[in-house]
Amino acid sequence: MIARRWPLIIIPAIIAVIVAAGLALMTPVRYTATATLLAPVQLLSWRWDNKLYDVIDTRFDWRGEVMSLAGSQKLAELVLASVDGQLLQPMDATALRAATSTRPGSGASLFTLSVSADSPADAALLANAMATTLPQLVAASYGGDIQSNQAALESVRTEFDHYDQQLLDFRGRTGIGLGFGGDVAVNDEQQVVGAQSAIKTELTLKNSTRAALTDLRDRIDFVLAAIAAGESPVSVGLLNVPELEGYGIEIADLLQQAQANPRQLTATLQALRQNVEGDLGPLTENVVELQYEHARQSQEWEDILQLRGVWLESLTALERRDVELQLKSMIEGDRVQVFSEATTPAKPSQPNWPLTLAIALAGGLLFGFLLAVAVVYLSDAEA
Repeated sequence: MIARRWPLIIIPAIIAVIVAAGLALMTPVRYTATATLLAPVQLLSWRWDNKLYDVIDTRFDWRGEVMSLAGSQKLAELVLASVDGQLLQPMDATALRAATSTRPGSGASLFTLSVSADSPADAALLANAMATTLPQLVAASYGGDIQSNQAALESVRTEFDHYDQQLLDFRGRTGIGLGFGGDVAVNDEQQVVGAQSAIKTELTLKNSTRAALTDLRDRIDFVLAAIAAGESPVSVGLLNVPELEGYGIEIADLLQQAQANPRQLTATLQALRQNVEGDLGPLTENVVELQYEHARQSQEWEDILQLRGVWLESLTALERRDVELQLKSMIEGDRVQVFSEATTPAKPSQPNWPLTLAIALAGGLLFGFLLAVAVVYLSDAEA
């Protein structure tokens, strides 16, 4: 039943092959040349002790380090300088880095270095130039070139000092991290828990004032509603709050008005409510401004801490690197050696027509088969 529906199987496969062929035709033609290299071997260092000889295992993953250097900007610049004027198609250092790839080979030392280019001659030229220049870069990096690392170390230390000073200035300007209010814990100058700054204290006070005025306004509304409803006695005692004195009104006067002249009490409370409402508006705006400012300061604090932490990590890494370079400068090691040079590729590496069409054909056939099965299943279900 499925075989009778062979067009459903063949047509998707044909469409998939046509689409794959179209995509392959639009893919730029690239050629890849590959050179094989040997990384330095791992060495052992001997140390003299008063009682015996100690063997210190200082084995280092040279191949991993060398492979990472193969994709560096420095190597790309050195290679382009060495082949200046010989390339058929111009290429910059960034494009060369993107076109370079490395893969570990068999054993602990072999690895391959591949370079892709628009022409086979450029691919072979660049691959061999990289294979030749890489040992020079490794020798400069691991054969005692401590000055470059120290220069980078000083540059990073300058940046770290800059952000460290920013952190101190920010603390002095805002109070965050200085323990104002006794509600702060600072861990190793990087993590701050519960920072209580001056603006946070002001924001807390303003919010308390706003809450108290809002409560007073609600109490006034309750009393006015009771008066309007003719309730007796009116609960004027609800207005006995500290904020009432701020408006020059005594609770005793309100109680007297409630007994003698309820109309005058209503006028007094309406005027008081208007004054409270007038104070609440600007106070609310001020609280919102303080909240925005507090959020901005908190974000600034986090940004400074983050940038300072990044430079601190870089500084620590370079300091460790300096120790490693000094150790490696005392160890005699083999340099990277070219095991086999790259040859000019005879055919392009992309587009890979056989692989592309094979995948498209297999996928199309699988889709067509599943489609035919689905049609048979639905036909049986309808019957």
